[in-house]
Amino acid sequence: MTFATGAGDAADELTRRSVEIMLSQTRAGAAALSLAGLLYGVVLVPRVGWFAWLGWYLVLVGSLVARQLHFARLVARKGETRQTLRAVGLLTMATGLVPPACVPLFVGSLDLADIGVLTVLTLGALSAAIAVIGVLPRIYAAYMVSSLAMVYVGWLAHAARREQVIIGAAMVLGGVMLQRAVWTSWKQLRDNVEIGVHNVHLVDQLRAALEKQQDIQRARSRFLGAASHDLRQPVQALLFLSDIFRRSADTARRETIAQQIVRTGESIDTMFRHLVDFAQIDAGTMKANLQPVQLGRLVQATVTGFAEKCAAKGLHFRLDLQADGTAMADPVLLERVLRNFLDNAWKYSLRGEIVLSVRAMGEQLEVIVQDQGVGMDQEDLAQVWSAFQRGRSAALAEAEGIGLGLAICRHMADLMQVPLQLLSRPGEGTRVALRLATPPETEAPPRPAASTLPLDLSGRVIALIENDKLAREALIAWLREAGAVVAAGIDLPQLQQALLQLGRRPDCLLADYRLAQGDGVQAVATLRAQYGPVPALILSGEPDLHDRGIGLPCLQKPVAPDKLMEQLRRLLLIAEIPTETA
Repeated sequence: MTFATGAGDAADELTRRSVEIMLSQTRAGAAALSLAGLLYGVVLVPRVGWFAWLGWYLVLVGSLVARQLHFARLVARKGETRQTLRAVGLLTMATGLVPPACVPLFVGSLDLADIGVLTVLTLGALSAAIAVIGVLPRIYAAYMVSSLAMVYVGWLAHAARREQVIIGAAMVLGGVMLQRAVWTSWKQLRDNVEIGVHNVHLVDQLRAALEKQQDIQRARSRFLGAASHDLRQPVQALLFLSDIFRRSADTARRETIAQQIVRTGESIDTMFRHLVDFAQIDAGTMKANLQPVQLGRLVQATVTGFAEKCAAKGLHFRLDLQADGTAMADPVLLERVLRNFLDNAWKYSLRGEIVLSVRAMGEQLEVIVQDQGVGMDQEDLAQVWSAFQRGRSAALAEAEGIGLGLAICRHMADLMQVPLQLLSRPGEGTRVALRLATPPETEAPPRPAASTLPLDLSGRVIALIENDKLAREALIAWLREAGAVVAAGIDLPQLQQALLQLGRRPDCLLADYRLAQGDGVQAVATLRAQYGPVPALILSGEPDLHDRGIGLPCLQKPVAPDKLMEQLRRLLLIAEIPTETA
């Protein structure tokens, strides 16, 4: 069975198949009826003569030839449609009635034996017609009833009452059986067509799935290729810088190299975060949790330390809060988008000023990041939102990256249903803007961000659970450098032992989420049961930790030092504020 291209409608496919069957069967049926006419002649010629039989026979053959020619023109003009199928069926029925019509036509010249023979020939024609017009059960029923009625005229003319009743009853029963056979045949054809169409759909879906899988494999190969190539560059630089730092005795030289190592580490961190975000997008696991967000507070937290970063490169950064208020957004995704915009502005600016501004636009709040960097031409703008695409502006600015930042920003903005606009000109810089809707009722502004208030870690007891040795040792050193007293362990029992030896209650708990035994949330619950409601923070590389509803603040690794310090300030400040004023 062959199917039309894109055969998605079983009814259309059934019509097409029915037309094909009728056209092929009517050609064979025309030849069969022409030969059957000769058999009719054996009965008719002795009774009505050669002339009468030949006239009837020429009408039969002429009608068969004419109908086949008409069928060919009809299909060529209208195609294999429902109207074509009905026209073919009606004309086939009309020509099929010519043979039994000889009975009422010559009934006066026939005897009962002749009627019996013609009845048998008619029943044979009715059985054969199932293969011709059986695809149209109702038309077949009309053809069958008409044929039997014509033959029954002969029985009414020559048979006794008893034979008339018997033959009439037999015709009714035989007709019912023939019609049941027609319906069964038609249902089988319909079922076969539906199964065939369904199989075509399955094959199309399988082909589409295979093509999609191949696209995914190609994308992953490109993803791994781009990631491995671009991550090797800063790692290579880090190795050389570390070696220079180790061998240099010049304090000023070591300070310069240390700053370069920090910038290289930040570059690796940015690339890594982009790869993780892209992997979430590719897997379809990135979600947006829209909620009222105090925009001014989020923007101020986002730009923390960015002015110093710009100054180290000879750039000037300015925050222009023309408006403030509450906007509907996912705070985590919005912060990532703004950080990506700021990072791009920093990378692609060789001089001048970077401005982050917030202004009111009717009932919306618009956030704009404007730079005076190298800008982009039309060719770069055409592919700016595509993954792994880095235009000529990247070469001009010697900017590091893997071409994922803006593609990720577009996806995050789409998840938040936030319009995103980018304008750029070569040599004149780039302007990116997003508009955030405000909720119907704006909540009262919260208290000032904890990060704006001073807090010293000197003498603070920080309890740390981290099962990775390198990460644990680095974090211990960083916390002690900030003045904290650190009790650390690879798991909960080891940390409890360290706290017991220290003999002091922890001021804050830091825990990795994935531990050798249990997880960080369970460890925090156990320690709080022992020491009371100690502030706690989860540090983890899990990509979807914010969506799990763990009930604790969390930061995703790798965590920037200033981000961790900001979170520690917030946690320790909250712990010091009385409950009634919190």
